Amino acid sequence: MNIPIAKVKSGEAAARWNELGAEIAALKRESAESQPGRSYELAWEERRDRLAGSQRFPVTASFPDEVSYLAFLGKLREVERFRGDLTAILEAFPNLKGWASARPLTIVEHAGDWQRIVAVLSWFRDNPSSGLYLREVPAVEDTKFIESRTTIIRSLLDLVAPLPVGSEAPAGLEARCGLKVIQPLVRLRVLDRDLAGARFAGLDDLALPLDRLASLDFPEIERVLVVENKTSLGSAEVFLTAPAMRGAIALFGSGYASRSLGAAAWLASRRLGYWGDIDSHGLRILGAFRASFPAAQAILMDEATFDRFPDYHGDAPPDAAAEPEGLYPEELSLFRRLVSMSSGNRLEQERVPFGYARERLVAWARIAAVRDGSSA
Repeated sequence: MNIPIAKVKSGEAAARWNELGAEIAALKRESAESQPGRSYELAWEERRDRLAGSQRFPVTASFPDEVSYLAFLGKLREVERFRGDLTAILEAFPNLKGWASARPLTIVEHAGDWQRIVAVLSWFRDNPSSGLYLREVPAVEDTKFIESRTTIIRSLLDLVAPLPVGSEAPAGLEARCGLKVIQPLVRLRVLDRDLAGARFAGLDDLALPLDRLASLDFPEIERVLVVENKTSLGSAEVFLTAPAMRGAIALFGSGYASRSLGAAAWLASRRLGYWGDIDSHGLRILGAFRASFPAAQAILMDEATFDRFPDYHGDAPPDAAAEPEGLYPEELSLFRRLVSMSSGNRLEQERVPFGYARERLVAWARIAAVRDGSSA
């Protein structure tokens, strides 16, 4: 690689000799004269300036080989690692040559990891349905390695172990690789002491994996209250005091109400109550919850409750998304009113006074009990 150095113009040497001298000295100091084999070599020529006389000036800086160029850039070790990583990738998966050519910086980003990444990809290719947890995969010793590199591993899986034509790739690394998915925990409060004793060894506050909740189809469970706010869930047992507790449980629905609780199909055969914040977001979650449980009854999420406590209103973020489905007419009317307000358009659950919330929740439990034909 030859880099030409601009010629000194006529008269320039005499006009700025001190500057030129400093520049030439700097070029020599950084050149192969001071760092043999690790920098550029200077070529010189004698030039005559009409004012400064005959002088020696550099005309080219050249790198005779790749090593000197990379050493000058400080990239020798990086390139060495890159070549080692590239070899590891292509020896295991020759079909990744095109990907590697297009994504060299991705290889650099994961420098030093590729032996293990290749081992993980090979193991997933050879064991497409292991049924293990991610931390149990024996491809590498470090159990956290795969978790911390799921993005790159997931992106390469479709290249090294493509799914059958027409198959849709599942979301998430575990589902894509045939691993066992860790179930989210659902917080549950048993509001009936007899039920807690008969079915839960006396425990009345517990957390269950979602798949276990899906099998919790006990006939004694008649009413289920889904509470969106964990703070309010902690007070649910206080709210639903005897005699309105028989056959009742409460679930903390945040993060699950609109999606995962639908896996517990038995809930659809119970009297369901849903209690969330009065704001557009809370009503959206209610609407999504009804996609799985159309008969769910909203509690403390009505216009009367909102208007009763104006001193406790807060501000919700702007909401310009499409109107949700699943709301009853009066709920949709409240939703439209809230999104049209620029401030004071939220009443959070925990701001509803204790006495009023208890009265409404106990009334719901009693009405549900009468409809079920059981005695509260």
